Amino acid sequence: MDTWILARKRASAFAAALALCSLGLASSFAEESQGHMQAEAVGIVVSNAVSPAVAPGIKTAAVYFTLANNSGSDADLVAVQSPAFAMAHFHKTAMADGLMTMEPVAQLSIPQGESVSFAPGSLHVMLMGAKKRFEAGDRFMLTLQFGTGTTLEVPVDVVKPGDMSGGSHDHSSMKMN
Repeated sequence: MDTWILARKRASAFAAALALCSLGLASSFAEESQGHMQAEAVGIVVSNAVSPAVAPGIKTAAVYFTLANNSGSDADLVAVQSPAFAMAHFHKTAMADGLMTMEPVAQLSIPQGESVSFAPGSLHVMLMGAKKRFEAGDRFMLTLQFGTGTTLEVPVDVVKPGDMSGGSHDHSSMKMN
């Protein structure tokens, strides 16, 4: 009789675990279908991270997103990297003598309660030395590093050129180290 009770408890525990997993998947799919896209930790929120697909043979790319600082203190964004590219830098597009130029940005301060848009013709992440060709529908990771030493892992959706709406994926499980 004890063996039967133990087997029944194990079966119940397995059923409960399976039900929890199913609920988690349903929740994930529900959030995905709503187009919710963000990476968040310790009050720093990155939303709608996208990179327009580039033509074959081009080894550079740009990333655009919105970064909101709800952390309760000023935040300094000091570095960026991606395992999918050899180099990554913050850049700012500017007009100089009627010509559009790109200037590197060493560090970006985001005051408490403020947000910063990385957008075409403005701030952006410049990626160089792509390790593979990315097409619309692909995804790669980007790591943002802050002055405190913490990092934020951000998934970036590759979109068709001109489509800055981003994908429809849930990224609420991103981690900040």
